[in-house]
Amino acid sequence: MNSRVYVPPMAGVTDLVFRSIVRRIDPGCLMSTEMVSSRALLAKPESRIMDLGADEHPIGIQIFGHEPDVMAHAAQLAEKRGADFLDINMGCPVPKITKGKDGCALMKEPDLAREIIKTVKQSVKVPVTVKFRLGWDDENRNAVEFGEMAEEAGASLVTVHGRTRQQLYSGNADWQHIALVKAALSIPVFGNGDVFSPEAAMRMLEITGCDGVAVARGTLGNPWLIPAITRYLDRGILDEPPDNIERLIMAFWHCTGLIAYKGPRVGVNESRRHLTNYTKGISGAAPYRNRLTQIAGLKDAVQILSELALLVGGKEGLTRFLLAVEQDNLKNGEHPGERNGNGEGGIKTPVDIDAILPVAIP
Repeated sequence: MNSRVYVPPMAGVTDLVFRSIVRRIDPGCLMSTEMVSSRALLAKPESRIMDLGADEHPIGIQIFGHEPDVMAHAAQLAEKRGADFLDINMGCPVPKITKGKDGCALMKEPDLAREIIKTVKQSVKVPVTVKFRLGWDDENRNAVEFGEMAEEAGASLVTVHGRTRQQLYSGNADWQHIALVKAALSIPVFGNGDVFSPEAAMRMLEITGCDGVAVARGTLGNPWLIPAITRYLDRGILDEPPDNIERLIMAFWHCTGLIAYKGPRVGVNESRRHLTNYTKGISGAAPYRNRLTQIAGLKDAVQILSELALLVGGKEGLTRFLLAVEQDNLKNGEHPGERNGNGEGGIKTPVDIDAILPVAIP
């Protein structure tokens, strides 16, 4: 675990497809899968949430639950699936998780949390890490004591989100309190919360003294943030942000990846959120973004993204986008316009494709 940039678990985001995109542009950052229920693994040990790619290491698998023996069993399954480290979620604030004594609810029961960490640690050979928050609410900020407990119980690293469970994702992350946790522990501490730029990542490390930064919501529609932070922390270099056409091409790749991996129905449904995220910040994209929330297949996505590419990049921008579409189709052994996720052929665009696409792909 040498990287100072960590992409922690995000439900509905950090699946195999998203992580493969991140690996294209930042081969060395730390990542984890979406969190997986330890109890659910008893019934379905082959859960696809734990699918790992051959080229995505170092990679962790995150589990959640509140039963030490069940958590240990889940940890062993994760280790067998190839996890380089095992992350325990003790910070999720979502009510459907905390009402079952899971996630951040464990911060109210540090003795049980200690037993879980110890039991999991004894059950696997890979490092065990823990993610938690500042506390349950402002009256119960026990992150320092909780971190000390986690270290004593055998955690190799902790990630601290600078908000309480009560805050959810509102307000500002309290980096000063994360600094208190870092000062109290001897194991590595990663800070999490409100890192949306390389400069913010640097400020967090300067304020907290943390060993690394965990970047979550800032990566939605912007996976380039991850290598940008890596380069800025390591070399002081600020990367140029991707241009609008590059963002639209990545949106297309993300959509095709989800459909190929999860099938047309689930893949298309999950693509809508990601497609809208990629288009945020693009001037004039609002009406196209609204349409992207209603796509029925890849054909619809390509149609809308093509129109947006023409709007923001003119004929040259559209040519770049359509070339990427055709190259992707050829790579997958298909003719241009065939794969669209809903069984219909052909892609209609605002201009004559034949007039602008090159005759041969270089």
